[in-house]
Amino acid sequence: MKPTILVLDDDPDILEEIDEALEDEGFSVITAKTGAELWAAADKQPIDLFILDLMLNGESGLSIAKELRGKSEVGIVIVTGKSGETDRVLGLELGADDYVTKPFSPLELLARVRSVLRRTKGSSYPGLIQEPAGQMIVEFYSWKLDIGACHLVNPDSEPVPLTTAEFELLRSFTDSPNQVLSREYLLDRIHGREWAGYDRGVDGLVSRLRRKIKPPAGSPPLIKTMRGTGYMFTARVNKL
Repeated sequence: MKPTILVLDDDPDILEEIDEALEDEGFSVITAKTGAELWAAADKQPIDLFILDLMLNGESGLSIAKELRGKSEVGIVIVTGKSGETDRVLGLELGADDYVTKPFSPLELLARVRSVLRRTKGSSYPGLIQEPAGQMIVEFYSWKLDIGACHLVNPDSEPVPLTTAEFELLRSFTDSPNQVLSREYLLDRIHGREWAGYDRGVDGLVSRLRRKIKPPAGSPPLIKTMRGTGYMFTARVNKL
């Protein structure tokens, strides 16, 4: 079944351009010019990926991205202007998976869409939490991260939703515990080399991940800031 992509943009020409590019590649596309149209469409059928313009007339694409992320692990690609570096960083911190900058080529957009769909591994809106695959599980402080299923459970066996970027960040830490990892290295692991120059966005991701995974009382922080260098994951990691 072909993925369904919902595109939000208040510019009809851009909507048409994106629609044609995606449909030519076999995607099912729904377009929306307002947040109200987006929510109405999203409530009618599962959506595999959202493309959101941040500069909407009288609305905040960032707020929509935040609400989507609070409800689902669905893939989110944000669209920004050339001067929108702050919006890009905020979008990533709120849970977007990737971005494109206007003006963009259809080929660039398609490459990012395919990349996000691969990383989100079939998550859709409304949220469909994948069950653990059990092929590769790592444990730290009784937390369990299922690598194959992109699934995290806390010591009480309760699922903890992670965005794609948060999962890749945690996976990077558990792959290299007690090692100093630079922001540049983490950014490359999370999003790829094309994100060079936005390494400060990693700080926001780390802050979000810290709020979701906490060590036992009296233990040191799980993620230690190495001033001027990067971060270190301090827990002992076991492969189950």
